[in-house]
Amino acid sequence: MRLKDRVALVTGGNAGLGRGIALAFAREGAKVAICGRREEKLQQVVKEIEALGAGALGVKVDITNSEDVKNMFVETVERFGTLDILVNNAGIFRSDEAGVQDRKNHLDLVTTPIPARSLSITKNMSDENWKKMFEVNVHGLFYCTREALKIMEDKGYGKIINIASISGISGISAHSPNYSASKGAVVAFTRSLGYEVAGAGICVNCIAPGYIETDEFMRGINSMDPETRARFMQLMPTRRVGKVEEYAALAVHLASEEGNYMVGQIISPNGGLVIAAN
Repeated sequence: MRLKDRVALVTGGNAGLGRGIALAFAREGAKVAICGRREEKLQQVVKEIEALGAGALGVKVDITNSEDVKNMFVETVERFGTLDILVNNAGIFRSDEAGVQDRKNHLDLVTTPIPARSLSITKNMSDENWKKMFEVNVHGLFYCTREALKIMEDKGYGKIINIASISGISGISAHSPNYSASKGAVVAFTRSLGYEVAGAGICVNCIAPGYIETDEFMRGINSMDPETRARFMQLMPTRRVGKVEEYAALAVHLASEEGNYMVGQIISPNGGLVIAAN
């Protein structure tokens, strides 16, 4: 077991990729704390982790509240004694009706011979939509990282894995400029922080996924009409989206001793989507 007796905290671990990473860590012997905003989902995943024979803790928290975040780390250390691994997975993206329509307009622009035009998203974006994306995807990630470093630097060991997005390293998400900007900030923060804390025995790296086969993502795909869905899948050379297990396996590698020489790296499993886009 590559993570035997390690203690990990996975934010947003109650669903999707976060859940997949939490379960993968548990299978490798880690004790796993997860956080999220939905108590029922949290306790469901806690039971799944415990069924694998691993210690588990579920904490309901709003990561945009720094005091909530501090309390979560206190609770984790009280339960497990320390913290070895942090996965900053919690995040949001545009899922409102306007965001869905903007994605459709963008898909039309890149896959059909319509006249070139602006998508007119940024000029119409509200202050609230811009700020909310950064509150969760950047500020919340910072609050969690700050608390983790207080534990990790004292003992001279730690692994921090930030989950960004292909949107932070390419223009593939022109339909969500606020999301792309927030994930670009995560990428830059990873590189800077990785350099800062490497001398303290802490490895900081970033996974920047392409599309992931989560329940939420697939609901969006399946809601498309067949012609639109076919055009979307043609954007990817592999003609498929990535499986949660494929991303979770990479997280295990980075969190284990196998990833000790990885510092400040931005790794983007995306099925060739960036290559195709560029």
